[in-house]
Amino acid sequence: MSTSTSHFALETVMEMEAPNGRPFEVSAVDLALDRTDGVLAEARFTFTIRSGDYGRLLRESLFQLSPENRGPLAAGFVADGDVQVEARLEDSLLPQVTLLGDDILTIGAAFASLPGGSQLLATESWCALSVTKEVLRDAEGGSLREGYSTLHASRGAGLSLSILAVAQAGFEEAGQDWYETLDDDVIRADVTGENGTWAIYAVAREQEGRCTLYAQAPWSTPAGCRAEMAETITRINYGLPVGNFEMDYSDGEVRFKTSVDVSGGRMTMALFEALLRRNMVAMDQYLPALEAVRDGRQSPEEAVRAVEEDA
Repeated sequence: MSTSTSHFALETVMEMEAPNGRPFEVSAVDLALDRTDGVLAEARFTFTIRSGDYGRLLRESLFQLSPENRGPLAAGFVADGDVQVEARLEDSLLPQVTLLGDDILTIGAAFASLPGGSQLLATESWCALSVTKEVLRDAEGGSLREGYSTLHASRGAGLSLSILAVAQAGFEEAGQDWYETLDDDVIRADVTGENGTWAIYAVAREQEGRCTLYAQAPWSTPAGCRAEMAETITRINYGLPVGNFEMDYSDGEVRFKTSVDVSGGRMTMALFEALLRRNMVAMDQYLPALEAVRDGRQSPEEAVRAVEEDA
């Protein structure tokens, strides 16, 4: 079985139709089509709306965003700028997409110029998957966004959340802001413990059914002491009940990893919270030992012993 995703940049204003017949204007961003063995399996539409229109979206439950479908974390979202929504087309309407053309270029152009009255322009033909806003734009034009995923974000019994959606919700539940990365399956949060501040990356590989958290030390190990750092990590890992430290010998990056395999099952908030808690505790506990060895203040044995005796 082969799968593929194609995108068409829309960059146009489109007029959707709400259930009450009133128009709902959106700035179209992207149309994405997923195909399995050449057959259209899913269509997703990404668009932005003004912050004032977000209130209407919620009041009228447009794009199937009724209160029960938003999820509890939506309550904390503040629309203080343009809001981006990614929505999925109802499966029963996929044949209408195929009638627009044979390839993404033809379909995308036809979609951008659909006439009024088309079912593909009805707000309720689409179910919102995520709602985000931009919080930072870097010098290279990259965008960091924060927001929430809805209960439409994953198919399955009980509208269970996708691994990525659970990770987003888990960070929010823990009071941690999360940001998108260049990898669509990876989000990042910056956390602060008693012994320092570091980044945690949540890697959500849906097809493999695996969620992995990496707590990355806020520095790299100098080349001259990587052997000592490797010994330190080995001493720490021996006896750890969950997770492990690891170092990239090529650049000295040190991180702590926790992971869970949910293939054949589903990711839950309880599982993610356990992964996150263990990940944060381990990095916060052993960061002083790692830094003592990095700086040459203690030997690996002394540094690990000092931390574990204080625990």
